[in-house]
Amino acid sequence: MPKKIAIKHLLIALPILALAGLIGFRVFQSLKSKDQQSAAGPGGGRGGPAGPGGARVQTVHTDVVSTGQISEKVALTGSLRAKEQVDVSPKLAGRLVSILVDTGHQVARGALIAQIEDDEIRQQVERSKASIAVVEATIAQREAELGNAKAELERKKQLVEAGVLSRIELDALETRHRVAHSQVELARAQKRQSEAEQRELDIRQSQTRIYSPISGLVAKRHAHPGAMTNPGTPIVTVVSASPMVIEARASERDIARVKRGLPVTITVDSLPGQRFTGRVMRISPLLDAQTRNGLVEIEIPNSDGTLKGEMFARVELHLGSSRETTLLPRDALVYRGDQPGVYVIESEKAKFIALETGLTQEDKVEVISGLKAGETVITRGSNLIKDGDRIKVMDKGQQGQQGQQGQQGQQGQQAGPQQQGGPRQQERQAENQRQPGERSNGGPNGQQAGQQSSAPIQTPQQANQQRR
Repeated sequence: MPKKIAIKHLLIALPILALAGLIGFRVFQSLKSKDQQSAAGPGGGRGGPAGPGGARVQTVHTDVVSTGQISEKVALTGSLRAKEQVDVSPKLAGRLVSILVDTGHQVARGALIAQIEDDEIRQQVERSKASIAVVEATIAQREAELGNAKAELERKKQLVEAGVLSRIELDALETRHRVAHSQVELARAQKRQSEAEQRELDIRQSQTRIYSPISGLVAKRHAHPGAMTNPGTPIVTVVSASPMVIEARASERDIARVKRGLPVTITVDSLPGQRFTGRVMRISPLLDAQTRNGLVEIEIPNSDGTLKGEMFARVELHLGSSRETTLLPRDALVYRGDQPGVYVIESEKAKFIALETGLTQEDKVEVISGLKAGETVITRGSNLIKDGDRIKVMDKGQQGQQGQQGQQGQQGQQAGPQQQGGPRQQERQAENQRQPGERSNGGPNGQQAGQQSSAPIQTPQQANQQRR
């Protein structure tokens, strides 16, 4: 009985102890967080030391909005492709006997590319020729029968006129004559039908030889001799590599200023340092209903074959005009979502101003509205601040010192490997610069050793006398 009471008390005590431990742990966490907040100090948040009133202070660089000339240019991107590209495929099914070209080969328009076996078609052509010969013989026979019926009809007409022959017999002869004439016409029609079948077979036989429809280069070979091919299955792909074409998408605002024949400058990421020229050749009259972009087609001469299909290209269209406008340093431009703007300083605090921007030219951005020339904006550090942050502007002298420190830091990194080794290596370098007689052996012990080495050499007998 006492054992059961003890177990019951234990079961009651365990939940109470667990609850007390949980409460103590929560209190400990709360006290620890308060200690950390007090150690951090008021206003000491991320982004800089705290300033008066708890606001953080940011050190930034500034620049002045200016005016200048900006050229009317439009930047587009797109992939290069051949102006003409054809997948050469057969018109009938069959087994490939030979393929006369391979990838990279130059082909001319009308050049033979491949051959499909034509044994069966040749036999059909021979059979068609024989059928035509049979029809021609039938025509000859029917024409002879027609001539005989015509001659007999003429004789019977004379007999009827003479009253020797009845009119009924003459009608039978006329019917026979018309039948003979119809048979001749039927035989001639059969001949025309056989000749049409032969021409069809000749066309099919010619289709067993596959020719290139354009002049250019073989970009890819899709099949090999012995393979079965079907209509529409490509055997090779032929491209005309000059000129190359870029299909770029221009915005609704830009495409209105793009004209046919405008010169363009093209750079290709895979060919750094090289610039190519071209012209706008075609402009689509329709815009995409979703993106409001229009298609602009640009042609680039490529006589040496440097440009390849599907290379990524950047296009700069020269609209041929320039204007005076307000220019903003590109480093000062920041975005809030899709809204461009800058930070200015008001009462030593940062303030965001929304802008409407235009063209971008090198390190300058055109300002359409929101700023005027002469206003000061924050450049370096603008992406680290927000509205209400206290601002400390670094003057030009400090900016110059920072630049010099950066250069010295780079020089120090280059000289660092040479200065490794500590003072011992420096002493060795100093010794190497001294005269041979002035070199030390390092430290006080080295000096004593140097003095001993400079004294005259004593014989063992002289040393014994000095000891005595």
